Amino acid sequence: MKFRAKQLFVLACSVVGLLVLAGCSSGKAKATAAAPTSKVVTTTVYSKQMHLDWNYDVYLPAHYDPAGSKRYPVVYMLHGLYGNHRNLLERFNSQQMLDGSMHRLNSDAIVVFVDGFNSFYVNQKNGLKMESAIMKDLVPTIDKTYKVSKSAQDHAIGGISMGGYGAARLALKYPEYFSKALLISPSVWTKLAKTNPIRMNMHAFTDGKTNWSDKVYDQLFPTQYIDAKSQNTKFYIETTADDTTVPIKDVNKFVTDLKQKGITPKYVKDTGDNHNWTYWTKATPNAYNWVLNEFKK
Repeated sequence: MKFRAKQLFVLACSVVGLLVLAGCSSGKAKATAAAPTSKVVTTTVYSKQMHLDWNYDVYLPAHYDPAGSKRYPVVYMLHGLYGNHRNLLERFNSQQMLDGSMHRLNSDAIVVFVDGFNSFYVNQKNGLKMESAIMKDLVPTIDKTYKVSKSAQDHAIGGISMGGYGAARLALKYPEYFSKALLISPSVWTKLAKTNPIRMNMHAFTDGKTNWSDKVYDQLFPTQYIDAKSQNTKFYIETTADDTTVPIKDVNKFVTDLKQKGITPKYVKDTGDNHNWTYWTKATPNAYNWVLNEFKK
């Protein structure tokens, strides 16, 4: 009888121990599952300016609360030629880059990845009205849908290659909305050779007669929009001296023109790699770090 009672006591203790362990394990699992994580939302807006359904992605930081009172800075990121809204998420992992930067810097932001086709982000003559679509369709939609700060000091736009050109131009033309621009290998050519394949095949700067009009290109060049208001725009520019698509001399001239008109950018000149994803994978985190730090000022 004593032996059976002892067995029952040991069994009961074992069951209690297992329940305690299970409770601890379950609690730990719940705590891990509950840890906030960032997310990327892929969605569509109908663009009245372009008359089409238009895809874009939105990065929401780990602590984003759609029901909360906190409002967040916003960054619009523009891809390069032959790309789309998924490029900066799939060719390299922007979500992971942003997660790391925001954690280290304790600075959160919403990031919008725009689909710009091959538009150079301008209103093309007899073609896509990409500039108007961004400013009249996309920006109001993002401001309405997400908890975006209303202050221009919390609004930035950036991009790679063609996207760098677009970011520079839109930041300078719309200083009432954007206050910061981050450019990586920006396509700011002084002049493209007539035999350049980009010039021969792209239509963004057409005058209705030729594919690429130097007159239209010069009229739309970003520095044409610098005035008293846009002189306060902050720039981060990074490129490599070994870029064979956009020569460093063209980027140097762009930076010189900015300085002559009252804007002193943070300009980083690297060496190695080229106008490619290997280089951009290294350079883009620097741009993200810069803008997140700027939002804290």
